[in-house]
Amino acid sequence: MIQKYYRGKPSYGDDFDYILISRMTIKSDTFDGIFHDVYSNHYDLTLLFGKQGIIAFIYGLFIKLSLSVKKGKVLPFGTIYSRNAYEYLISKNIVPDMEKNMILGNTLLLKNRSFEYKIVNTGLRCRENIHFKDFLDLTIRRGNMFRYIIVGITGVIVNEGVLLLLHGKLGSELSIIPAIEISIIYNFILNNKYTFKGRGHFYMRLAKYNLFNLIGFAANLGVYYTAVYYRTDIYVADFLGILVAFIITYTTATMIVW
Repeated sequence: MIQKYYRGKPSYGDDFDYILISRMTIKSDTFDGIFHDVYSNHYDLTLLFGKQGIIAFIYGLFIKLSLSVKKGKVLPFGTIYSRNAYEYLISKNIVPDMEKNMILGNTLLLKNRSFEYKIVNTGLRCRENIHFKDFLDLTIRRGNMFRYIIVGITGVIVNEGVLLLLHGKLGSELSIIPAIEISIIYNFILNNKYTFKGRGHFYMRLAKYNLFNLIGFAANLGVYYTAVYYRTDIYVADFLGILVAFIITYTTATMIVW
């Protein structure tokens, strides 16, 4: 018998093999129909869609990006797991008794192609979202985003160092080119080894990473000059450019390069 969970708390006495974290109020007969469908068709998990607020949408998007989920959806509510899925989570040392672990488990299952899932659109409004501290735990501690940012910060230091070394020999116009390229290669090596732990296709990844970073750099300049043209403070313009470049480079890195 697999234990049933409701809002992170265990309950007992059920005949079906599932684990449930629900953020919707659903009638008992609807519940029974969904459980029976999961049990009789041997689905590994069922995702219950509801009417999602803007905060839930943003949380789900950042969790998906940070945990590098390339296919499927990450929802902070309404997930039913079968015995097969439960055993998989246990094998990964994920205890399904906390909301953040359920979301992490949902992510792992969606990333694992051997699992099948079904989507049920309930049309119901979801009442609650994942706690902010659990969101930070998933995106920063468990996810890739924080490591990617740290690598990026050290990459800026490398960029500035190369610029300083070559400025006297190449001049201010030309020294920036090798500085940018060397920092991109540096960032790629660290991200490949520590952030995403990539294996295989090293040079293909490097080429794609280089391309998307140059696109991000061009976007950074475009946003910066556009903002300055409209008389935005240069520091605000610089921040907006960096933000747009980060969105482009991190999204392409987590969804395409790795």
